[in-house]
Amino acid sequence: MQRRVFLRSVLGGELWGIMRSYDRVSAQGRSDVSDWPLFRRDLARTGRAVKTGKITAPKERWSAFTRGLVESSAAVGDLDGDGRLEVVVGSYDKNLYAYDGRSGALKWRFETRDWVFSSPAIGDADGDGRLEVAIGSRDKSFSLLDGRTGRAKWTVETNDSIWSSPAIADVDGDGRAEVVIGSDRVYLFEGRTGATKWTFLPEMSAWSPPAIADVDGDNRLEVIVGSLDGKLYALDGRTGQAKWSFQTGGAIEFAAPAVGDLDGDGKLEIAIGSGKRGVFCVDGRTGARKWFYEANRERIPSSPAIGDIDSDGVLEVVIGLNESRVVALSGRDGRLKWNFPTGDYVESSPVIVDIDGDGRFEVLVSSHDTNLYALDGRTGSRKWVWRPRSSSQIVASPSLADLDGDGALEIIIGNNNSGVYVLGA
Repeated sequence: MQRRVFLRSVLGGELWGIMRSYDRVSAQGRSDVSDWPLFRRDLARTGRAVKTGKITAPKERWSAFTRGLVESSAAVGDLDGDGRLEVVVGSYDKNLYAYDGRSGALKWRFETRDWVFSSPAIGDADGDGRLEVAIGSRDKSFSLLDGRTGRAKWTVETNDSIWSSPAIADVDGDGRAEVVIGSDRVYLFEGRTGATKWTFLPEMSAWSPPAIADVDGDNRLEVIVGSLDGKLYALDGRTGQAKWSFQTGGAIEFAAPAVGDLDGDGKLEIAIGSGKRGVFCVDGRTGARKWFYEANRERIPSSPAIGDIDSDGVLEVVIGLNESRVVALSGRDGRLKWNFPTGDYVESSPVIVDIDGDGRFEVLVSSHDTNLYALDGRTGSRKWVWRPRSSSQIVASPSLADLDGDGALEIIIGNNNSGVYVLGA
């Protein structure tokens, strides 16, 4: 309890709200299975690392090649309990791959009937004390896999392609884990059997990866998800009924909402990008708009990241735009703090991390211009750029984990040259 009080006093309501979400997850077993167990790292989809790296000039540790585009972002966990982490990532060659995190050796692959764009989630979904991998495919199927072998424990069929990335959590507070995913509707599946606990039907499909947090302060979890109908929804975790919806006026495609105390008032807000409109900040309790940043030329498939990147005591929202730029916005009012131009679209979602160990945050983000960028969190200036051999567009978002156990983070990134790359110091 003393530790929680300390963290709340130092870091404020934003982290406290996320911690309460994790407290609920802990009822089903291991919530902190690795540094990066799901898309955007945590249930609030903040895209912010909690460890640091030592990378000032990235060097390739290993690479592995599939037979299709790698637009899925990696999840990391000790899938087989051997004390070593595995990297799990999907490919357009219709497979999900699990690689040894130290060497890149293939441990298993799971074959679907169509592209795997969705990013996997790792957790103990069925309460057996071992890790499972949850994944969806464009073939409309959703599966929970045995982390040791990659074999399906259960599979369910939805009515639309699955572009959304799942989360594993005790969403309804019954002490057992569920798996939540978007497709033609939002589904909550019982973790042990795959039985449907509830569904929510938006006006159009929900491709957005759902975030999970207690956004309205009632000590119960909500599922926050966007839809192609342009609405951001807050769903009751127990029933799946909408508590509120907010109309952005543009399609919310592949972007995950990010949850945090953006304006420092001790209450949670949600940041989300909306196609041909811009970036919205929405009140977690009521669904009312708090601020808006206009960026209305293109789609916005990038998910926002949340963190105090310039150490001014106020959180920022960092997001990629298909106007070929990355922006950092004040969490308090949406004011532009910096703008970094890239050479092409930015569909990749940025991550916030002290990647070089200097005590200051950097932003890592990729672009269709084939580059992975490390940007100074204070100024947005480029610190370094990395491009793989025979590079193609980079749509995947970076993931971060200490794969070799040396206490420093490595970078995992997919490329549309069919490769998966691990970068270290």
